[in-house]
Amino acid sequence: MPVKGDKAVAAALRELSRQVAVPLSATSRFALQPTLTQARSNARVLPLKEETGTLAASLTIRQKAGSSKLSPTTQVGPNASFERETPFGLRKPVKYAHLVEFGTAPHYQPGRGVTHPGSAQHPFMMPAYVATRDQVVDRFGKRIGPEMEKRAQKLAAKAAKGK
Repeated sequence: MPVKGDKAVAAALRELSRQVAVPLSATSRFALQPTLTQARSNARVLPLKEETGTLAASLTIRQKAGSSKLSPTTQVGPNASFERETPFGLRKPVKYAHLVEFGTAPHYQPGRGVTHPGSAQHPFMMPAYVATRDQVVDRFGKRIGPEMEKRAQKLAAKAAKGK
């Protein structure tokens, strides 16, 4: 018995795969909003020696460079192009956010000729992730299904018109 409609279904699935990039990206950004909000809140209350608010202000949601459209990696972290002039000089948080999060060991600084005692870790991203991870998954799941159904319906209507 011959199978009918297999070419049309295959073509529709190929077209649908081209349509997923926008809803995946938008849904990922929507889902990560609670993590961004929590990370900013955490960064604002860190016991830093020079508090300028720059670290919290630099946090953003972005798609990781090099990730594919069909399998995007979306992340929360400091914006690489963000910099701000402060009373302590120009600050570019992407250069030091990881040092705040994980701390540093004592180390020699040859340019200054001194041994830096290191700094304690002040996590702000990991607690934000832990506090919001279930909420992020829930928000993503509730949003992606209806978005994909809308795209599928539009493609089905377009295909019906073409007959």
